[in-house]
Amino acid sequence: MILLAKAAHAIHERMSELSRQPTVLSIQSQVVSARVGNSVAAFAMERLGVRALQVPTTLLGRRPDQGPPGGGPIPVANFTSLLEGLIADGRLAQIDAVLTGYLGDPEQVPAILDIVERIKAANPRAILVCDPVLGDEGSLFVSEAIADAVVNGLWPNADWLAPNAFELGIITGRSIEGLDHARDAARRIGKPMLISSLRTAVGIGNLYAAPGGDWFCETTRLPRAPKGAGDLLTALWLARRLKGETPAIALEGATGAVYDVIVRSLAFESEDLALPHAHDLLAEPVTWPSARKLEMA
Repeated sequence: MILLAKAAHAIHERMSELSRQPTVLSIQSQVVSARVGNSVAAFAMERLGVRALQVPTTLLGRRPDQGPPGGGPIPVANFTSLLEGLIADGRLAQIDAVLTGYLGDPEQVPAILDIVERIKAANPRAILVCDPVLGDEGSLFVSEAIADAVVNGLWPNADWLAPNAFELGIITGRSIEGLDHARDAARRIGKPMLISSLRTAVGIGNLYAAPGGDWFCETTRLPRAPKGAGDLLTALWLARRLKGETPAIALEGATGAVYDVIVRSLAFESEDLALPHAHDLLAEPVTWPSARKLEMA
């Protein structure tokens, strides 16, 4: 009877584990009037059935590229206090991944690394995913101090990485001009990596590079892309991976969904990602580009 009871308890625990909703602690910017940072990531992940716990790194009224944004970075004391509240709530063991994006202050990095350490102690399978959010198209849009904190603080401690081509160049100190350069840089780093915004003859592509093999997925180039498309790609890809999809399938689904959302946003003549109008495309994109496995160099 005791053996049967133990077996039943083990089965119950296993079933509970399998049915538990994947959970991400998303540490990113919060902008009142724009779909970027947590406003994109949380919406997308929860649409795919992944719970998003949100911690803001900065609170802004609008995007800085539109003019004085209002608001500002979360003071480090307040930022740390938010994380302490999460710890006190006893939820650390539920967290499967920590996703970092745009930072408001370089001093936020030690607090992030501390919460990651605590989460991994509570759930050894949890991972840190670093989307560096440093800049794009040849320009930094964070301070040198924040860039240094990401490159020398977050980046080395991350389990998975999600830079765009420009950010990968900053981190590796070399120009990333295309797919071959990106693959070479990824091999040197040696961690699983989602590299976005790689220009190709067809349009634009995303590379999943890992020690076990590389996959590449591309779509045609659109006239423009609203801000936040990179945040959306990382969030969708991470959500799909946490739900058990293979890297190639997750890459295809995330790439196709981002393409479809941009198309829908352009149709609505929206300056932002039109996520409420395109929410159905996040889980079931119309466009499903094929990822091709790349030959090992």
